[in-house]
Amino acid sequence: MMTKLRESTGLIMWFVIAAFVGLIVVEWGADFSGTSGSRGTDVVGSINGDEIPLRQFQDALSNAARQRRDAGGGDGQLVREVWDSMVYESLIRQKVEEMGIQISDEELAYFTRLDPPQAVQQLSVFLNEEGEFDPVSYQQFLVDPTTHSEESNRAFILQVESMIRSQLLNQRLQGLLLETVRVTPQELRQYYIEQNEKVTLDYVYVAASTVEDSTISLTEADIQSKYEEMAPQLQHPDQVRVSFVLFPRVSSAADSTAIEEEAHRLRREIVDGGADFADMATAVSEDEGSAANGGELGAFGRGSMVPEFEAVAFALAPGEVSEPLKTVYGWHLILTEEILPATDESPEERVRARHILLKFRPSPKTEEVALEAAEAFQQLTLDRGLSAAAAIEALEVRDPGWVSEGGGLEGLGAGTQWIVSRFFDSEVGEISPVGSTDAGYFVAALAERRAEGVTPLEEARQQVEWAVRSSRRSEVAGEQLQSVRQAVVAGAKFAAVSNDAGLEVRTGGPFSRTDFVPGAGRGSRFIGAAFELSVGQISDVVVQNNGAYLLRLTERPSIDESAFAEARVEVEAELLQARRNEALQTWFVQIFESADIEDHRHLFYSF
Repeated sequence: MMTKLRESTGLIMWFVIAAFVGLIVVEWGADFSGTSGSRGTDVVGSINGDEIPLRQFQDALSNAARQRRDAGGGDGQLVREVWDSMVYESLIRQKVEEMGIQISDEELAYFTRLDPPQAVQQLSVFLNEEGEFDPVSYQQFLVDPTTHSEESNRAFILQVESMIRSQLLNQRLQGLLLETVRVTPQELRQYYIEQNEKVTLDYVYVAASTVEDSTISLTEADIQSKYEEMAPQLQHPDQVRVSFVLFPRVSSAADSTAIEEEAHRLRREIVDGGADFADMATAVSEDEGSAANGGELGAFGRGSMVPEFEAVAFALAPGEVSEPLKTVYGWHLILTEEILPATDESPEERVRARHILLKFRPSPKTEEVALEAAEAFQQLTLDRGLSAAAAIEALEVRDPGWVSEGGGLEGLGAGTQWIVSRFFDSEVGEISPVGSTDAGYFVAALAERRAEGVTPLEEARQQVEWAVRSSRRSEVAGEQLQSVRQAVVAGAKFAAVSNDAGLEVRTGGPFSRTDFVPGAGRGSRFIGAAFELSVGQISDVVVQNNGAYLLRLTERPSIDESAFAEARVEVEAELLQARRNEALQTWFVQIFESADIEDHRHLFYSF
């Protein structure tokens, strides 16, 4: 056993590293030493006064990156995920300490020996020949005297104990939080009814879209009233307004020529050198959708591709490779494999082809020129301010509008949350260092900031006016149904009156309160009104954002009491778990919102 463990020392150490941030799935190979000036601090942030030193955060990032080499997500995503994990763990730990929750040494030893974490149970060194966890081998490892003589094994056991301690503390915390969560018989029955009682109805519908905008008039009083009604939806947190100048990553004419020459070289290797087109496509094509399949595009007809690509593909003889072709996507080489004639199943001629794509991209020299221009502009901006410097250089200043903390700058692509966060600690007018995204290099300045509140009417006017018009169109649609309802209430047949009014009678259901109803949505007024009716009863006109409805209930079977009795235990467990999840979520939101969290990641990282 010990020989096997010694041979698996690397695996054990890998487990220790991976378990350090066990919930993070990130990309391998990132540089986590920090990316911007620290302004004299080495603290990434704090949670209720508990500081996270830069070195600790760097170690967590590096350990997290090594957990899964093949996981997706860029460096910025990694910074965000590790931060969220550390905030969560810190808040939970603080609550555990505050509530005096402890785990005894005896409990820890018991669970370490008899119930190791799943990550341990999946280590190959502890699996039997059938690939299942072998508790005997694991326990032999724990009690073997030589286990504790090797540093890697000691580190492994300490990490297992740490994971188990965390699990037990979290379980105990959840137990204390959830011990008052109960489900009464009345709540259980109501929950079952809401999930299982179904109704069927006939209804007519007038779409709001059939009401002409020209028939809707808006007054300033209407807009002001709707604005006040929408105030809760128009709340915004603290925000900043950031202006920026972009130096885009655009390939030059020389860059395009170089890519064209590369396409010619590849063609010579294929046509003259005998290289396999599919192998070449797999190796060099930059079309993410087809490269892995050797550039295979399948069979396509006319109108499926951009015109210039399609023209060349259909003009080539089977087996012929095109000259380099330029499209909006870059430079292509096309291999037409087969011309498929029209058939009864496919009445148009089609072509089966492969291609190699070399995208337009700036060369290192072009990148260097753009970076130098951005750096020179940043220096000018420090002296003159962003707007004045842009006017001097005849550059466009872009304003993406108000941004909340954690948001990015529209127009720059992903990876600008760091500059927004930086400006929340800055004075108006501060100039950023040169930033970089896929869009290019940029220089930004803090133009304005505002405290949380309600978005001003002039800023929200378009949204408010749209809401007023939408409501008014639905109300007008509803007015068209009032005469139908009055006639039915007076004794006329629902179907006859509706047909006379030119309205189609539709059937809906059976559906429950929680179902999605086509044309009416989920949790809508339509569904609510349906369950207020008795069989044969006509509803009031139901007005929703998409239009207006008139409903007549046709079926409402009683709940099957025997089915309820049979499903009672399972349904109770389902409802209780839902209540517990809701309680935990509410509790964590409360402690998060009341926490004093200082976030200084933007001083060190782009994310």
